[in-house]
Amino acid sequence: MSIKILGNGVWGQAVYSVIKQNSPEVSFIGREEYSDDQDILILAVPVQAIRNALQFISFKDRKKIIINTAKGIEKESHMLPQEIVREVLGIGVEYFALIGPSFAQEVVDKMPTVVNLGYNDKTENLNYLHKLFQTDYFTAVPVKGVEVLELAAAFKNMYAIICGLSEGLGYGTNTRVALLVRAMEEFRQLCHSLNLHIDPIATIGTTGDLILTCNSIESRNYTFGKYLADMTAHDALHKVGTTTEGYHSLASIESFENRAGMQLNVLHFLNAMVKQNDPSKIRQMFLEFLKRN
Repeated sequence: MSIKILGNGVWGQAVYSVIKQNSPEVSFIGREEYSDDQDILILAVPVQAIRNALQFISFKDRKKIIINTAKGIEKESHMLPQEIVREVLGIGVEYFALIGPSFAQEVVDKMPTVVNLGYNDKTENLNYLHKLFQTDYFTAVPVKGVEVLELAAAFKNMYAIICGLSEGLGYGTNTRVALLVRAMEEFRQLCHSLNLHIDPIATIGTTGDLILTCNSIESRNYTFGKYLADMTAHDALHKVGTTTEGYHSLASIESFENRAGMQLNVLHFLNAMVKQNDPSKIRQMFLEFLKRN
């Protein structure tokens, strides 16, 4: 099968490095270069860029395979990547999501990594894709339930911001774990309210990805949160310098609360922190939140 990767940033390069070991037919592609002879299209662009990129794609007579690797929520529509793809391209798409704890540079450096390959319906292509992402150091474990994985991928970016903020304020592991426990319970309740089942196998792409992103300065979202302790969100975004998906996803909190019929206390607090333009007030607000929740 012909495989094209849309997006040649650090994560696109990491995915390429894995696939290249199993297929010579993988290459990068610009959005204007897509033609109808590609069988597999891997989305490795930020969520906010997916819709625009897909406008250039024509499927014609052949059903295509889309593999999403982006993590986030579209700001204007409050859609997850799967929803964006379905809306733009229609139902003639076999959709997968490659999601899990995986810093790009560590994948390139061939450090052992395990992620999930989410699918909605088993097809003959699932086994092929499973093998495509299997190397001596990289494993993609198939699991049914794309929506849970993409929801977790978006929410862990937001939770990583508050964990980074905790470090920026000078707090240690005790505080960060306290936040993580609250975050995991909040996400569990959200999934329950949305009638989404978390398969135990999906723990890799849900809890595993949350733990990774919320505990490392390698995470842009964690770094953004750390900067928030001393500066405004505008300045922190400028200092990070690259796409901070968790920041953009905060615009969708109310939408998901309405869908689930519940309040997301941790993310409500985070939103208030991000909107706070006086860094001197952050510490007191942070401590008050921990006392209340």
